[in-house]
Amino acid sequence: MPIVKENLTTLDPPLNSFLTSVIKDNKKHALWLNTLSLLEHIGSRKILLTQSNEFTSEMILRHATEEARHALFFKKAARLIRADFNSGYQPNELLNGSSAKMYFAKLDATVRKNLKRDAISKDIFAYLAYLYTTTVIELRAMTVYGAYDELLRSNSQLLSLQNLILEEQGHLEEMSDELKRLDSRFQSRLNELVEKEEKLFQKFLSQLTLSVG
Repeated sequence: MPIVKENLTTLDPPLNSFLTSVIKDNKKHALWLNTLSLLEHIGSRKILLTQSNEFTSEMILRHATEEARHALFFKKAARLIRADFNSGYQPNELLNGSSAKMYFAKLDATVRKNLKRDAISKDIFAYLAYLYTTTVIELRAMTVYGAYDELLRSNSQLLSLQNLILEEQGHLEEMSDELKRLDSRFQSRLNELVEKEEKLFQKFLSQLTLSVG
């Protein structure tokens, strides 16, 4: 699935509206950044929990490490926005953290339910679930981070996501190669999962929007 290169802030008006609103309020902006940190942290932790075995590859270790580094990046970015911001992942330190966790959990469950429809070997089921969940989330991240980065630049913010976006794109290319190798239904399955994720994300986005008033 190609990565969209056009002006990302025009692709999803509700997302653009939310991001425009959140960067105008330093307190909410810091909470948003910490929520992104949480999502990256969940991703890193899930990779290590599900893919730590005798087949753990360099790609998996690199991916888990980079997700953890992205989580740290967003925590540091929150402090760049608000110097006194130093938090964990408590509910009052996040922007609708429960919805963020629910989005990730429901997407993971959706991927597993889709894979269970086919006779997929137990030997590769968990690996395929990891690949598809991560691929769909990172496709979403490319859109959200891209639109967010454009707005940060247009509002003369010091924060830049360019390096992070490049790393996410690298992940997508690696995982796409693996999925094509392992799943003959790769493109049709990915299309199905992207469609499901869109509904989950829009629900998550509506909750985020309520959080910023």
